[in-house]
Amino acid sequence: MQDDSFDCSGGVDSGLANSAEVVNKLAIATLILAASTLLSRVLGFLREVFIAYLHGATAATDAYYAAFTLPDLMNYFLAGGALSVTFIPMFSAYLAREDEAGGWRLFSIVATTMGMLMLALTVVLIVFTPQIVPHLFPGFDDPAQMDLLVRMTRIVMPAQLAFYVGGVLNASLMARQIFWPSALMPLVYNLFIILGGVALHPWIGVEGFAVGVVAGAFLGPLAIPLWASRKSISYQFRFAPFDPEFKKFVWVTLPLMIGVSLVTVDEWLLRYFGSMHESGAISWLTNSRKLMMFAFAVIGQAAGQAALPFFARLYHEGKEDELGQTLSASLQRVMFFSLIASAGLFVVAEPLVFLVFQRGAFSVEDAAITAELLMYFSIGLAAWGAQTLAVRGFYAREDTWTPMIISSVVTVAALPAYWLLNESMGIQGLALATSVGMVMNVVATVGFYRFKGHSLPLKPVGLGSLRGVGLGLPAALGAWLVLEQFDFGEGALGYALSFGSSGLVFLGVLLALIALIKPPEVEVLRAKIARKLRRK
Repeated sequence: MQDDSFDCSGGVDSGLANSAEVVNKLAIATLILAASTLLSRVLGFLREVFIAYLHGATAATDAYYAAFTLPDLMNYFLAGGALSVTFIPMFSAYLAREDEAGGWRLFSIVATTMGMLMLALTVVLIVFTPQIVPHLFPGFDDPAQMDLLVRMTRIVMPAQLAFYVGGVLNASLMARQIFWPSALMPLVYNLFIILGGVALHPWIGVEGFAVGVVAGAFLGPLAIPLWASRKSISYQFRFAPFDPEFKKFVWVTLPLMIGVSLVTVDEWLLRYFGSMHESGAISWLTNSRKLMMFAFAVIGQAAGQAALPFFARLYHEGKEDELGQTLSASLQRVMFFSLIASAGLFVVAEPLVFLVFQRGAFSVEDAAITAELLMYFSIGLAAWGAQTLAVRGFYAREDTWTPMIISSVVTVAALPAYWLLNESMGIQGLALATSVGMVMNVVATVGFYRFKGHSLPLKPVGLGSLRGVGLGLPAALGAWLVLEQFDFGEGALGYALSFGSSGLVFLGVLLALIALIKPPEVEVLRAKIARKLRRK
């Protein structure tokens, strides 16, 4: 639906110019968050490398990864991980009306009321952890492993309070297009996990990493946005569960509390089914999935984080066509780069996994299984990126019910795929089920977005996807030929040569094709970066 003022202004060119300006700002914000995400994921890799080196893939590491499930469940059902999705559009609406005081009143109510609820629930869950976690992991039949899981779950639980309060603070910053705290928070968080795990390893083993999680959560996701907001924040203690604005916040957030999104549930399903396999299965699944999520975070997650404040502002200003054009352009770029990355990740999976993980207690067999799982996970990389962006078209409108219903239906529909593929292919089937489920999710989300009549040109997205496949496949073929024709040997040097050689060939073929074809996705980014550098 077009805005009448847009029509009457005779401003198609003006509208496109404004849209281009928004896309430019969005691209810059995306690049900032992508750079931060890259650094954060590098630290995350180092964290996993230290865990693998010190502890391998064992019952203890399975318990460590499983210890996050109950805290994640609490965070999920209080929508702590979705604060940016629900709070940013509401806070942005106040800013668009030039009512910043009203925005801070909403902030005070949400931070106080939800913070108190999370504190109470944290205490209750810590008390009843031994009764709850056995039902989440029926395959953990070793009493020592279960005791370790209970201890680490209790250690990690308080971190969720820091994530929630810090999340509200950070959402208020992002609504004002202040992104540097979002860039710094995960870096500090991951750094303290590593420090805790390494420093405490001689005394408490893998539990040291759990202690690092709590320290990192309070010093990163909480302390950094608190410091960044110190001069601008206007907070008053307001416990007001019956306030009309809080009721509206709960209504918008409720779908994210009661819905079951495959984006989140996927990891729980992998842990649940993984607990029924041999010791180390959860660790193999976790390590391979995190390698795939590294690429997703740099390409898709950063774009999604940066996009929502812009989408929300465009919607509240009544610029429906510009919102559609901006969403389409973002999806086009994400699909293009994600499909290229998917092809590259698939072909270099084995040398990459061996280079990153195969040392210390992490055996050759552990690395081989992890590499195979990564291939299956990489198939769904583009779907992860597209889903993260597509769903924000709904969130910008403060419509959380529609995507909740879509994602819940898709999750239920995908459950048989997880069960069947697990039964027929083992843990490899679980990795493939993740990719299949995410493709189902994004197709349903985009399809229903268009069905509701929202503006979203799909032709640019389709052309960008075709260009991504057209560039990614030849580059992957070149890298595969290198791996097939040359034996680089084993050990760290051999793995480095194998990964480096295949990666260079992939990159060389890709750059040659880019120079020949000049895809608009690359040209647009190149122009934006050049303009940014010229300003500096």
